[in-house]
Amino acid sequence: YKIIGMMEEGKRLDSRYLPLGSCSFVEIRDWHKIYVDKTACFADLATVTGYYILTRPRRFGKTLLVSTFESLFKEGLKRFKGLAVEKNWTDPATYPVIRLDFTACRTFKSIKEFSLKFDEMLSKAVLLSGLKYPEPDKTLGIFNKLDLFELLLAQSDDYPVLLIDEYDAPLNDCLNDEKLFDEVGKVLRAFYDMVKRQSGKLRFLLVTGICRFQNLGLFSGANNLTDLSMDQAYGTLLGYTEKEIRQYFSPYVERNAEFLGLSLDECLLQMKRHYDGFCFDEDGATHVFNPWSVLSFLAKATPKFENFWYETSGNATVLLNYLKSHS
Repeated sequence: YKIIGMMEEGKRLDSRYLPLGSCSFVEIRDWHKIYVDKTACFADLATVTGYYILTRPRRFGKTLLVSTFESLFKEGLKRFKGLAVEKNWTDPATYPVIRLDFTACRTFKSIKEFSLKFDEMLSKAVLLSGLKYPEPDKTLGIFNKLDLFELLLAQSDDYPVLLIDEYDAPLNDCLNDEKLFDEVGKVLRAFYDMVKRQSGKLRFLLVTGICRFQNLGLFSGANNLTDLSMDQAYGTLLGYTEKEIRQYFSPYVERNAEFLGLSLDECLLQMKRHYDGFCFDEDGATHVFNPWSVLSFLAKATPKFENFWYETSGNATVLLNYLKSHS
């Protein structure tokens, strides 16, 4: 409403209200940035205990989704006023949230370096959750630390929420080093085996990543995660539909259309040609615009239809490195 009012008064649109580069739900809500309300799409997931995995490309909003779940479970509806989930959220409790971001241990040259970074990430996440993490002997290795994490979950009176963002970041970083890749996979398997054993003590579990390494067996076993990646019900959970672009960003589209000498519908058609076409359901019934490209285009003072996503995160590093090493 603030943005539409600015347009009516003939004032210049402030691109700071666009959530470009904002992956924190708290930041977006506290600083009154535009939040495309996806809460109706995931409210049913969070209402009951569940364990899920969701894969999407880079710059598609995975971290923002994790941040949104973190706020919901940690603070309840404090920052969800006016959003769809406010109407049907019935859980009065709040929970300790252990949030792991594996980009924190993405770059390393040895299994020892990875283990130290993983150890540090795990300790910080537990500390931030408010749970008490037993101080281990400094000589303990990563597997002993996992035992302590298991003990923490087993003895806790609370039912923590575990959110794991970019789980595959360390694996993608060492794809060209077979020995290191196998060693990292071994550490991660030990961690997820522990999580599966303690899943009964978790209120909710969400794992996000770019891809799913089926052959590593990271998520095998009786308590396998439900894969939402190609589920039609969640095909538009990340990314923007045309309806959402019209609902939330029309003033910005109109501004860019005027600059380019196009009507709003013509501008949207060009946006569709450049930034639409992503489909994340097995029946092909839904499709979404790339959010990073849309926001980058709308934020430009002198807009043109550039390949924003590829320039910042779409570079096919994995493919290029594979080609170099298999010449």
